[in-house]
Amino acid sequence: MKLFQEKKNNLDEMQEQKLLKLESRGFWLTWWALLAAMAVQLLVYGVEAQRHLLGEWAVFMVASVYMVAACIKQGLWDRKLRPNFRTNLLLSLLAGVVTGGFMGVYSYRSFGAAEAAWWTVAMVGGCTFALCLLALSLSAAAYKKRRQKLDEGSEE
Repeated sequence: MKLFQEKKNNLDEMQEQKLLKLESRGFWLTWWALLAAMAVQLLVYGVEAQRHLLGEWAVFMVASVYMVAACIKQGLWDRKLRPNFRTNLLLSLLAGVVTGGFMGVYSYRSFGAAEAAWWTVAMVGGCTFALCLLALSLSAAAYKKRRQKLDEGSEE
């Protein structure tokens, strides 16, 4: 039990930075691989896969919500992207196109009706776009508010 009670860090600053980078890459590799695995299962197994993806989907969503909440709490957004409406609009459009296209292919492979697949593309893509834009806009507003609070606190 004593092994787990020790809090001493045996790493120097350079080793600590390398470990943090490895952990970050490991998280994102796992996140993208899990997303890809769920997508492939849906395309390969169709409607039957939906029941079996609940566990993976739950893990994926817990990790995603945790990262968003933790980053906003710490006043972090992204290394390269700015939290503005233009960026949110472009990312939402990308999400809508990708999700709509994926679900259109899934719908066509599962049910074989081209017209229904096009409606799926339009409805799923449109809803994904709208929900993503709303989520990104709310997250950006929460980030800006938190960042302002942290900046004001550091000046005092």
